[in-house]
Amino acid sequence: MRTRPLLALAAAATAVLALAGCSSAASPSESASSAGDDVIRVGALTPGNANDGAFNQALADALARLQDEGLITYELREQMADPATSEPVVADFASQGFDLIIGHGIELGDAIFSVAGDYPDVDFTASGGLDILDRYTDNVETWTYDSSQVGYLSGYIAGLTGASPIGRVESMELDFVTATDRFFQQGVAAANPEASLLPVVYAGSFDDAEAAASATTGLIDQGAKLVYTTGDGIAAGVGAAASEAGVLSLGVSPAAGEEALATNVSTVDLDMYPIVKAWVEEARDDTFGGKGVTSTLENGGIVYQDINDVDGTIPADIASKVEELIAGLADGSVTIS
Repeated sequence: MRTRPLLALAAAATAVLALAGCSSAASPSESASSAGDDVIRVGALTPGNANDGAFNQALADALARLQDEGLITYELREQMADPATSEPVVADFASQGFDLIIGHGIELGDAIFSVAGDYPDVDFTASGGLDILDRYTDNVETWTYDSSQVGYLSGYIAGLTGASPIGRVESMELDFVTATDRFFQQGVAAANPEASLLPVVYAGSFDDAEAAASATTGLIDQGAKLVYTTGDGIAAGVGAAASEAGVLSLGVSPAAGEEALATNVSTVDLDMYPIVKAWVEEARDDTFGGKGVTSTLENGGIVYQDINDVDGTIPADIASKVEELIAGLADGSVTIS
């Protein structure tokens, strides 16, 4: 499914630009010397599988695109959630002279900060919740995404469908996950005050699709007409169970397959290309470091998949109302708090 850049404001991304055993995926990567002095050599780590169609794949897709454009060469290591495994990989990348090392996920922050101090001439990124933003250093830029926008927009789309009651299957009870859910509820209420929500269910993992499918079935048994999930590996389980029951879903990634996507209305996604390109350009131009950055609707770091009308059962005006909401967020006439 295609994603829509929201309000076509991605042009602001370079100025402005959340979270989540040694299997690895490395791109075909030539040496920096043979590729040219302006080509940045990137080492990247993800906590889960890079083909998850969600958080981890967002980074993998951005890296592949930048390599195709001739801006970088890269190596990507997957399944790096355990600091005991990831820290030696970060140190190895740094000792090999990689220009930029990306720790993509809340699980990788400790490893990045542990190593970065020993390699002041290497640029690093660390991601997490809002608290990560002020932890930046001279050679570590910190990153998060606006969970209020992700949650609110997702809830708004859910509310516009008219489906009720609405169920939610989340990963784990972490601060940024509960914050996203809180804003999801606000978005539902703004779009459809009459909609009811069933209690949220936690799968206990970002990737346990089987647990997520079981949770989804339980919510459907309670009458859920739409089930929302924040993505990652659990989305495949939510999508499969919802599709099998003929119930709407929201938040299922393309990696779940066509059958799971058949009843998925849309998914609010991350697009990592704008921020990763900005990091690469800063590393190339020696302007990297000393700040925290946030992916938002306005800078193109948050996007949404085209609305699926689910064989005409979804109101035809949802897409236009979503664009109106996003315009309101951009001009300040709509605020989220």
